[in-house]
Amino acid sequence: MKIIVLTLVLAACFLGQSTERSARESFIVRVSEGRSTLHSVLGTSNYNNCLIIMPDGRIQLQLRSREFFDGTAVLTTYQSALPDKDLEILQGLIDDEAVKALPPFGGPLVVPKDVDEWQVLNAEIARGKAVQHVGYAAWQPEPDSAVWNRAKLALRRLVEWSHAVQNGRSVDWKRVANSNSYCGQ
Repeated sequence: MKIIVLTLVLAACFLGQSTERSARESFIVRVSEGRSTLHSVLGTSNYNNCLIIMPDGRIQLQLRSREFFDGTAVLTTYQSALPDKDLEILQGLIDDEAVKALPPFGGPLVVPKDVDEWQVLNAEIARGKAVQHVGYAAWQPEPDSAVWNRAKLALRRLVEWSHAVQNGRSVDWKRVANSNSYCGQ
């Protein structure tokens, strides 16, 4: 069961890793974050959020959640626009040397058997005609991965910024019809 759920989380987070088409024209950054639990919970047992920021400041947020007991998955899509100041902040975050220096993120292949909850974060950053794929996986107890820990630290400000945008601190989200794709793919 754990392997199946992890596979679904990873698939959602890594959708679009082959989208190398003049990336800068289609997006500035795409941040996908997924969390899953095997605990019996009332409500959402796993979710994937994807925030896509386009060069003109348009943003799209897709929230995908799945209930533990009935397995029902729900996709909700929102759109808005970022103020110029937030675009400047974002550019500074992704141009940070620590972020630029991160190695490609390939994701975990197997979660340890004693882990009931985990998180995967994947950020795709347009760098000219290429896309930089960075991210990390986390669970308790923390995985013994210096590379993931370095990525988690380097991406912390970008993750905090994306959470603030998702929570509507600087934008007014408008719910829109779901597209035929997830995460801009």
